[in-house]
Amino acid sequence: MAAERGRRLAALTAAALALPAVQASAQFRDEAQQLSVRYSSYGEGDLPAAQPEQSRFDIDIWQLRYGTPILERSRLTIDGQYETLSGASPWFIEPDENGDPVQIMSGATIDEARGSLGLDLRSYGEGREYAVSLGGSVEDDYSSINLGIDGHFELPGKQSSLSLGIGSSRDQIEPTDGGSTRYPQRPVSEDKSSYDAVLGFTYILNPVTVVQTGLSLSRSSGYLSDPYKLAYVAGEIRPDARPDARNELAWTTRLRYRITAWAGSLHLDYRYFDDSWGIRSHTVDFALHKDFGTRLSLAPHLRWYSQSQAKFYQPYFLDERDDGYYSSDYRLSPYGAVTVGLDLSWRFGEQALRLSLEHYEASADTAAGDVQVENPGLVDFTMMTLGFDFRL
Repeated sequence: MAAERGRRLAALTAAALALPAVQASAQFRDEAQQLSVRYSSYGEGDLPAAQPEQSRFDIDIWQLRYGTPILERSRLTIDGQYETLSGASPWFIEPDENGDPVQIMSGATIDEARGSLGLDLRSYGEGREYAVSLGGSVEDDYSSINLGIDGHFELPGKQSSLSLGIGSSRDQIEPTDGGSTRYPQRPVSEDKSSYDAVLGFTYILNPVTVVQTGLSLSRSSGYLSDPYKLAYVAGEIRPDARPDARNELAWTTRLRYRITAWAGSLHLDYRYFDDSWGIRSHTVDFALHKDFGTRLSLAPHLRWYSQSQAKFYQPYFLDERDDGYYSSDYRLSPYGAVTVGLDLSWRFGEQALRLSLEHYEASADTAAGDVQVENPGLVDFTMMTLGFDFRL
């Protein structure tokens, strides 16, 4: 369960639930101590056609961030997070008498908890910034540690800047009931390693328009299968089996345009993703930020996502594959998704109250390409986040 849960929560907490970031320019570095608190409630829609009918995941997430200046021209940020999860997970897919895919859910409700801690030490200079980050997370069957360094540099003319970063992580998984009589093919202990590199460029077109573009590369190796998922192969149920290496490339471009007369701004993002497993995806994110006086701001947003399938994915397999790789995981299937959301911020003095609502629906209908068979395990979810920011 940890592999699926870890990837889902990484996306949620790194993007949708992100706490306010430290300013990336020494000119605007905040000398105050800051404390931010977030609570998020995440709930997935049920799958009435699944066997057995069970509720999918409900996740409660608590986040805490504390930032303070230390030494000379440096700042330390500490991030803590605690999550609890309960619900059932898609297990495998089998064909019915008509050949239609039927989702089989995990046999029992899963109850888990996860804690994580991250440290970020950032040093500021004239037109430059350096940072070292260290983090780790622990749960019953999964542990991870990561390390990263990055730099941000203003280019001559101070109208553009360059960002560079590298990072690595090491994960250890010890699946529940691994090697047991009930699950003899489930591994007892496995590990994987990941390495990442990022290059970014920011350009100020004019006083109200900023463009950012960036390229990221990632390589993962080791155990990349999901120990808790199975696949229907030629009438047999077998463990999920994926290649032991994966290379990923992502290109992201962002436009920020300030509409002065409207007291707001337009945000437009595009992301292209490609990997060695055959998955290609497109993401378009559109948001409008509107200020109402000096206290209240609203930001509705709309996001569209579409991906192709992995080379070794099928809802179920009627024949053997020569390479021995099999997965029916809905996250490797072809699908599209639409997200609608609203962010609200209310500032009073040195404090701020923040509220975020978001609803996500995945289906074959919103995919860019033709999807012959929709995976019955595609997820819909609703998420609410409530937060407070304090300057101490």
